[in-house]
Amino acid sequence: MMDIKRSFFQIVDVQIQALGSTVTDEGQGLVAVVEDGIEKVKPSAGGAGEAFVGFATFRQRDVTTKASVEELSVPSAAPYDVELAASALISGQVRVHDVLANSDLVVVLVAPAPGQVQVNLTTGMLTFNAAEAGRAMKSYYRFNLTLAQSRALYYDLPTNYPDANLFGTVGVGKGKGRIFVGMYDQSIDWSAVAAGTITLMAGGMLTVGGAGPLVPGARVVKVPTAGIGQAYLGVEFNA
Repeated sequence: MMDIKRSFFQIVDVQIQALGSTVTDEGQGLVAVVEDGIEKVKPSAGGAGEAFVGFATFRQRDVTTKASVEELSVPSAAPYDVELAASALISGQVRVHDVLANSDLVVVLVAPAPGQVQVNLTTGMLTFNAAEAGRAMKSYYRFNLTLAQSRALYYDLPTNYPDANLFGTVGVGKGKGRIFVGMYDQSIDWSAVAAGTITLMAGGMLTVGGAGPLVPGARVVKVPTAGIGQAYLGVEFNA
């Protein structure tokens, strides 16, 4: 999803989607594909040689994933468990930051050693080592929404709301712009990202490094934080 109240684009085009592609989320990073002599677009796969075009601006009928940030405190006595507000976490999209040490814990799926945190992706339970007892933490994660959660958070769309994928087109925000978006890599510490290093990964999500295309002139203008509506990443770019 994208916060349209804080996002703006110099140009918003309607472009044809590449054959067989599907835009699944508002705010996905799109790349160019030339078919039949015409430039079309599709979500980035995070691969080499892709050319960034812009961001999808067409609201999809169903929002399927959500980025979240939570502030939490590890219990001072065993068991050192903290249950996140969400379950069905997405693998590779969980980061836990030790506030006092100003460093990230290593995310594992087994019993944690000092400096590690065990994550149960199914239930959203975090289990800490005794060495982290009583410590303040911040958890950054992405999770799969149920249909009921999606409707509760983003509401039903009006009857006969057009589906971009049905018509094979999508709105593309491009040029100079600023986007506040939930489509970003939760494993990244965005407070430490240098200007000019933001790229796209599989699914058209914002990340740093990798083989995906560079988002021209991109820099972070707002780091995701806890609170209602504050989990969006703000990025200014100039494509």
